[in-house]
Amino acid sequence: MKRQFSKTLQRIAALTLGVFVMLSHGAQAATNTGTGDIAGIAGDLTDSAVFTLLTSNPTLIKTAFLTADQSPLSSGDAVPPGTSVDFLIYLENAADVDISDVSIQDVLTGFTYTAGTIRVLNTTAECTVTGACDAAEELAIYNAARAETAKTDAVGGDTVSFVGSTVDVGNQVQANNQQDATAHFVLAVVFTVTVD
Repeated sequence: MKRQFSKTLQRIAALTLGVFVMLSHGAQAATNTGTGDIAGIAGDLTDSAVFTLLTSNPTLIKTAFLTADQSPLSSGDAVPPGTSVDFLIYLENAADVDISDVSIQDVLTGFTYTAGTIRVLNTTAECTVTGACDAAEELAIYNAARAETAKTDAVGGDTVSFVGSTVDVGNQVQANNQQDATAHFVLAVVFTVTVD
């Protein structure tokens, strides 16, 4: 019996897939200039009183590749039970500032996690078009993350853990180390599962 396997490209509201992201804070966006006077004194607020509030609208994507040959899976692809699949979850931080204390959680349903396969990378440059990595960029993110040394599955051993049926990155759900997302880079997580 073949199991339908869909490539899942979901944004932050991906709770239906069991993947979600939590950010400890969000920044705002606008350059604001204060002008006018304070208590009737002209020139108290001049163009030198300019402040910039930065924003971050990160994009969270989940996709999949066949472990055997790194072929991307597309919507409607059928793979038999027992097939080894690599999930790639990535957060593109196109903002001008780092995002501190990011947590990503993926609850696996219909898949068995392969122990010791979680890899994390935050040194791949952001995609050419913000929020819309093309297939070549996704493959590059995937291959770069796969080349990283696997993290431990234990809670608190590093920035990731696997408990029960859940992959956790960051420390907002499990007592892992803090995970940050560098400005203008992609935070990528890769791990291997077997289709049930």
